[in-house]
Amino acid sequence: MSSQTLKMGTRGSLLARAQSNAIARALEARHDGVVAVEPAIYKTMGDKILDRPLHEFGGKGLFTKEIEEDLIAGKIDFIVHSCKDVPVTMPLVDQHGLMIGAVPAREDHRDALVCATAKSIYDLPEGAVVGTGSLRRRCQLLAVRPDLRVEGLRGNIDTRLRKCRDGEYAAVLLAMAGLIRGGLFDDTTMAPIPSSQMLPAAGQGALLIQCRKDDTRTREILAVLNDRNTAAAVQIERNLVAALNGDCHSPIAALAVVCGDVFTLQAAVGARGGHPPIIRACASSNSSQEVLDAVTKSLIRQGAIELLETEAVEGLCRLQ
Repeated sequence: MSSQTLKMGTRGSLLARAQSNAIARALEARHDGVVAVEPAIYKTMGDKILDRPLHEFGGKGLFTKEIEEDLIAGKIDFIVHSCKDVPVTMPLVDQHGLMIGAVPAREDHRDALVCATAKSIYDLPEGAVVGTGSLRRRCQLLAVRPDLRVEGLRGNIDTRLRKCRDGEYAAVLLAMAGLIRGGLFDDTTMAPIPSSQMLPAAGQGALLIQCRKDDTRTREILAVLNDRNTAAAVQIERNLVAALNGDCHSPIAALAVVCGDVFTLQAAVGARGGHPPIIRACASSNSSQEVLDAVTKSLIRQGAIELLETEAVEGLCRLQ
């Protein structure tokens, strides 16, 4: 087999570089002496807009648009994405010629509380200012602690941690997976939030490796990193978001677990714009389609569609 160099697209943040470098090393190790990976670093529109919430400008697709355009044009061979940054609905780039070549094994799916003085959201002082740019996290936090002040937070993971250390926020909410992959997790100031208190975003903790459908050789190379259980779980979660027609304004949480031949799906939905109340549903089945249908129907019966389409008026505070 002849040697091949693949060009890998990635964002330039600390976390994106750490994730993509880990994938590059894994591919080179699995194809020892045959495959070399060369990074191509991008600063996307999502990285450039730091003073306003992304849902006002096009959503998470702003983190992927420029890189996907170059993938389609053949300037790069594959992209390493954080799964939760890849839009389920309304992508900004036509996906017809693209596919997911591999979904590696998932890292910790939970959210994390970063705070110097509290180990849980219940320990935070009354009226404490908590930073997050996530509508999903916002509504779930306010559902259990309506006294807290939730304020918008943008920037890379290291920037968010610095703002917390500098006292701009009493606490910030981040993904455990990012803290672990970035080598930033510190158990003296960071604690995972149980999924029973805060369900993650669809795909949180997972990576998606994207390539062109017609690039057979790259598809074969990437396939060795695919984890079947993670891929199945992530697909169920993303299918739920699609079934609810979720967009960048939709606070939808979903966590699927595959154990043997049993699929379990938990979901939580808040009001459009990131407000309580929270609607929840859970189901298990040996059919991924059955578990998806059961949870979707339960959420819809409870009024999830209306909740997602109607932005709360009382106490409305758009993330700035």
